[in-house]
Amino acid sequence: MKAGEIKIVAEQTPFRPFAVRLNNGAQYMFAKPGSIGAPEDYHTIFFFGASEWVMIDTDSIVEIIERE
Repeated sequence: MKAGEIKIVAEQTPFRPFAVRLNNGAQYMFAKPGSIGAPEDYHTIFFFGASEWVMIDTDSIVEIIERE
């Protein structure tokens, strides 16, 4: 997955929830703007959950799932 594709989805205005599926099968749901963090280049993103955080290399993302 290209970092630019993640950036487009993550920076939509207004924010729309989305999930990413990784090549290892893990899936992370970004339900609100505060659940994602990233440097400007989006080559790495951070998922901030209720009691955990996960660093994700965007090269490991195989699918973006947009929610409504």
